[in-house]
Amino acid sequence: MLRARFPTTMAVVVLAACAFEPVGEQPIEPPAFYREWWAKTEACSSRQADFDLVEWYVVPGDSFDCPSGRCAGRWDSGHKIYIAEGWKNNELVVRHEILHELIGHPGHPDPPFGDECPLTWETWTAGSAAVAAVPRDSSPAHID
Repeated sequence: MLRARFPTTMAVVVLAACAFEPVGEQPIEPPAFYREWWAKTEACSSRQADFDLVEWYVVPGDSFDCPSGRCAGRWDSGHKIYIAEGWKNNELVVRHEILHELIGHPGHPDPPFGDECPLTWETWTAGSAAVAAVPRDSSPAHID
């Protein structure tokens, strides 16, 4: 009898360990320009998804703890996007997370990341817009 319960208990423990919940996140109504950025990201990636499925959150500060270190943004497979408050108006950071929602998984495969959709710190080509929006006294955090 104990043996039959073990796999179920183990599955619950594994799922709980994978949960991502940054401290202080607040749900937000996405600003209108997020829809514009969504459309641009759909166009460059040739992928489509429902904008209205996404739950958007802002996390206080310029970065937050995430599995890869400190993050400016993070996508979650449950249709959730977390953006650090200091980056919530940054096109690169927001569109990077949108692209994760469109492809449906983590990682940065090329394509669509890269030439198709240059939405990483290394590939961003939209001039100094991303650099100008870097919060003072901070270096770019991860965008997962």
